Amino acid sequence: MEGTVKTVGVVGAGVIGACVALSLAQRGMRVHCVERAQPGGLTTNVSFARLSAFQQPTYARFELSHTGMIEHLRFAEQFDSAPWWHPTGSLAWGDDEDGGGDGSGPSFADVVHRLSAWGYRAVWCDAARVNREWEPGIAFPHARTPAVLFPDEGWIDGPKLVSEMLAAAKDTGRLTLWNGTVDGIAVHDGEVRALRLEAGDRIEVDAVVNAAGPEAPTVAATLGTAPLEGVATRSSLVIDLLTDGDPVRHVLRGAQAHARSAGPGRVRVRSDQIDARLPTGIRSDPGDELVKDLLERAYRTIPALESATVDQVRIGTAVFPADGLPSVGELSAVSGYYEAFANSGITLAPFIGRTLTTHIATGEIHPLWARCSPDRLRTAS
Repeated sequence: MEGTVKTVGVVGAGVIGACVALSLAQRGMRVHCVERAQPGGLTTNVSFARLSAFQQPTYARFELSHTGMIEHLRFAEQFDSAPWWHPTGSLAWGDDEDGGGDGSGPSFADVVHRLSAWGYRAVWCDAARVNREWEPGIAFPHARTPAVLFPDEGWIDGPKLVSEMLAAAKDTGRLTLWNGTVDGIAVHDGEVRALRLEAGDRIEVDAVVNAAGPEAPTVAATLGTAPLEGVATRSSLVIDLLTDGDPVRHVLRGAQAHARSAGPGRVRVRSDQIDARLPTGIRSDPGDELVKDLLERAYRTIPALESATVDQVRIGTAVFPADGLPSVGELSAVSGYYEAFANSGITLAPFIGRTLTTHIATGEIHPLWARCSPDRLRTAS
C-alpha cells in the first residue's frame, strides 16, 4: 500500500492537525491543510496544555497518555530547538493531611499509588519541603500537607508547537495551508475524492484526516454515513495573568486551582471545581461569579498572584469520544477517510501524527489504536 496515497487533506490546524500534516509531508505526501481560523488559535490556544498522564482512570488510557509523553521527548529531539516543550515537572497535592479528596472518587493518595503501580514516576514529599526546595510561593493548608513531584510532566506551548510544525512542513515544499471552512468531503464509490470548501474551492485528494477538534462531528457528518455517537463535550475556563516575575516554576495541580507558567511574566490558571459548574457546551461569557471564584482559588493557592493583572479570560471547548479513548484511524465505510480527535490532544499529538501517517502510508495500525477505531462511534446501518 506504500505510495498509493499521494495527496492528503487535513481538516484542522490545531495541535493534532499540525503534527499530522508535518508527519505526512515528511513521509513524502502532498498535504492540503484547511483551517478556518488562525492555526493553533482556537482550542489549542485555550488549553491548559499540561503534559501528563495523571488524570487517566484506566490503564488503557494511562498507557496512551504515558506513551504520548515519551513521544514528546523523542519528537523534540528531532529539532535543533523545541521552544514549545517545557519539561518542568509538576507538583500535586490533596485537600487534607492524609491526601484524601471529597469522597466523590478515589483519594489523591489512591490515585498516586495507582500511577506508581503502573510505572509512573512519583516522589512523595511534604509541603515544607516543596516550599523550601521548589515552590516557595505555594500556600499549603499546613506544613505536613502531603504532596507529590511528578518529574516527567510539564507543559506545552500549543500555538508555538503548531507554528513550528507548520513551518517545518512548509520547508518540505509539500504543504499548502488553506484559510477556510470545509463544506464537505466528496466521496465516490465509497472512496474519498476531494475536499469542498465553503468558498467554492475543490481540493482533489486521495485521503482526508479529520482533525477538526470540536468541529470533528460536523465534518464527519458530511460523509453521509452513520452519524457519530458517544461523543462528549468538555469546557474549561482559563485565565491568563500578567505577573511581576515568574512565581510558578512547575505545573501546579492544587486542591483548589491549577497553575502553570505561560511564558515569561505570565501565569495560566484553571480549576476542576469551576469547570464542573460551567454550563454544557458553553464557549464564551462564563459570568463574573465564576471568574471571581477562579481568581480567589488561584490567590489562595499562590498569594503572589493577587497582585497580578488579568490579561485574558477564555473558555476552551473540547469534543472527544465519551469513552475517553481517541478516535484514530480509518473509517471502514469510507476508504481514505481518517479521524484524529481526542481528549488530551496536546499530550497525544506527536504520537498521533507519527502513527497515523504510518497507517495511511502502509496500512499498519499501531497496537495502541486497536480500541480507538472510528467505527466504534457509529451506529449500525
